[in-house]
Amino acid sequence: MRVRGSSNGRMRKILVFLATAGLVAGIGYPAARGAGPARAPALLLPLSESDLTATHETGCEIAFNAGRSTLLYAVGHDFMLRTRAGRHVCPIGPAEFGALSEGGSRSCGDVRVTVRRTGRTIDNPAADSSSSPATLTVTGGGRTWTIRGSWGTAC
Repeated sequence: MRVRGSSNGRMRKILVFLATAGLVAGIGYPAARGAGPARAPALLLPLSESDLTATHETGCEIAFNAGRSTLLYAVGHDFMLRTRAGRHVCPIGPAEFGALSEGGSRSCGDVRVTVRRTGRTIDNPAADSSSSPATLTVTGGGRTWTIRGSWGTAC
């Protein structure tokens, strides 16, 4: 795992990662095709740019994006999402981070999220990133929602 130094470099990596994820969502893969605009479930709201840059953690990143919205984001030891109650940052260890980068489940902020890759992974060696179509299932308050988007990693 490489560690980044400057926040400008980190922001540039985030933007390259989000652009790659957008490309995957927009090139017509069957899993991404019906995604439409990002409509997050009522219990899960998009993270803002200030949410994404609020962490002091550095290193590899993973994110779930639907349309132009980032719904899940992890970097270093921080895993974050936003519910109606606000932004939740939950600790994540290296083993959990590695396992989650392939998809999987995690609880944070009174919801449980499950990411499942649904299509071919696109690697971008120049940006040290990869992204693939995926579904995000969110369970909380006795209700379950599923949304299509992209799941990716960047280092």
